[in-house]
Amino acid sequence: MLSFGTSGIRGLYGHEITPSLALRVANAFSDSGLALGMDTRKTSPVLEKAAAAGAMALGKDAVCLGVVPTPVLAFATLKHKCNGIMVTASHNPSEYNGLKLISGGREINKAEERKVVSAYQAGMKLAPWDRNGRKVYDEDIIGSYLDFILPQIDTEIIRSKKPKVVIDCNGAGRAVTPILLERLGCEVIAINMQEQGFSRPSEPSGRNLAQLKEKVRESGADLGLAHDGDGDRIALVDEKGEFVNMDVQLSLMILHELEKKKGKVVSTVEASLLAREAVEQGGGKLIITPVGSTHVGYTLEKEGAVFGGEPAGEFVYADGVHVPDGILGAAKFVELFSKTGGISEPASRFSPYPMARERYKTQDKKAAMEKILDSLYIEGRVSRVDGIRIDSEDYWLLIRPSGTEPIVRLTLEAKDHGTLSAIKKRAETAITEAI
Repeated sequence: MLSFGTSGIRGLYGHEITPSLALRVANAFSDSGLALGMDTRKTSPVLEKAAAAGAMALGKDAVCLGVVPTPVLAFATLKHKCNGIMVTASHNPSEYNGLKLISGGREINKAEERKVVSAYQAGMKLAPWDRNGRKVYDEDIIGSYLDFILPQIDTEIIRSKKPKVVIDCNGAGRAVTPILLERLGCEVIAINMQEQGFSRPSEPSGRNLAQLKEKVRESGADLGLAHDGDGDRIALVDEKGEFVNMDVQLSLMILHELEKKKGKVVSTVEASLLAREAVEQGGGKLIITPVGSTHVGYTLEKEGAVFGGEPAGEFVYADGVHVPDGILGAAKFVELFSKTGGISEPASRFSPYPMARERYKTQDKKAAMEKILDSLYIEGRVSRVDGIRIDSEDYWLLIRPSGTEPIVRLTLEAKDHGTLSAIKKRAETAITEAI
C-alpha cells in the first residue's frame, strides 16, 4: 500500500523505498511530464533513474536536473510546466530515502496524493513501443533559479556590507548556495561540500553543527548557515559561533518578512509562544495548520499569506516557490545581518520559554495515539487539527505521530520550568503506558 507522510513518501531504502516503487510512482505522476532532482544520498541515483524510466514508459519526457535542492526542483516544475519528483529523505538518516511529489511549485496536497495512490494501484501504464519518452537535461536550471530569487533580496545592502559567511552545505545545497552567496558579494567559506553522502547527520540541529560553529569562531565570520540533505531547511549560527534557537530563527524571519509587507503568516500546531508573539509584534495574523510543509505551502497560497514557516528551519516565501526554500532562506538571513549589523543582538530580543521536545518509539502509531487520547487528562483548550494540542495560559503541549518515522512526538512549552516539569510528567505517563 502506497503511503504518504507529512512530506512525501519516506522509508528505509530496500524496505519501504525501492527502485520498483520509484518506477511506479513516477509512472502514476507523469501525465504532464516529469522533472527529477536528487540529494547526495548514495541510494538517490538508482531511485532517480528508476523514476525517469517510469515517466518515459508513459511516453513522457524526464527532465533530469541531477543533484539540486528541493526548491530548485520545485522551480523546475514552473519553468517546464510539468510535475516533479525530488529523490530525498530530507533530514532523515542516510539509510532512509524517499520521494517528494511537487506540482506547480509546491508539494501536492492530500486530495492530489489520493489521485496518485489511485493511479499507482491501477498499475503501470505503457506508451506504444515507438512513443516512449526521452531523458533530457536542463543544464541552465541553477542559473534560472538564481535569476528567479535574486529580485526578492536586497542585493545592494548585502554588497555594501560584504559579510563573511560560512556555509555548511552537507548535501544538495552545495550546488547552489555558495554560488548565490558569492553573487551577493559575500566572502564565502564553504564546508562539507562532498559530492556523495553526508559528512555529518543530515538534520542541521545545534548538536550536529559543531564544525560550523568552530569555523565561524576560527574565521571571524559574521554568521554561519547550514542546510539539511535536500536544502529545504536552513539553520543559523551567530557571529559568536553560537547556534540560534530554532524558534528564535523562525521569529526573526517572521519579523523580517512582516517588516517588508504586513499580512498573514502560516505556521503549524508546533508553533511556539515566541512565533505567536513575533506575528503580533509584526502586525500580522497567524494561521495554524497541521505539521508538514505540504500544509504550509498549500495554506499560504489559499490564504494569500506573506510567509509560512515551521520551527525546523523550513521557510516558505510568498514570492518564491511554495516549498520550504533553504537557499532563499540563507540569502534572507544574510540580508537580515546586513540590515542589523549582527545576528546575536536581534536574536537576544527573543527569550525562549522552557521547552521540551521528546520522541517515543512505537510499533503502532495509530493504536498508541488512540490510547493516549483516552488516557490523557490535562487542563486546557483542546485541538485535534493534528494529533492533540492542549493550550493553557501558562503552557501548551502537542502529542502527534510522526509522519516519517515509527515514533510519537511530544512538544511542550511552558512559562516556567516547574510547570514544564509537572505537565511533562503527566504527558509522559500517558504516552509510555500507551506504547
